[in-house]
Amino acid sequence: MNNTKSSYWQNAEKTNGRLAMMGFFALVVNYGLFGWIVPGFF
Repeated sequence: MNNTKSSYWQNAEKTNGRLAMMGFFALVVNYGLFGWIVPGFF
């Protein structure tokens, strides 16, 4: 039972990290193409 719980949190952390890096990549591409970090604010 403990191994399942540990595996769950490890998978959750990997997924969270991957999604964060996808968001960061989208931010960099958006800034590179349009010059805006957040559209409408800067």
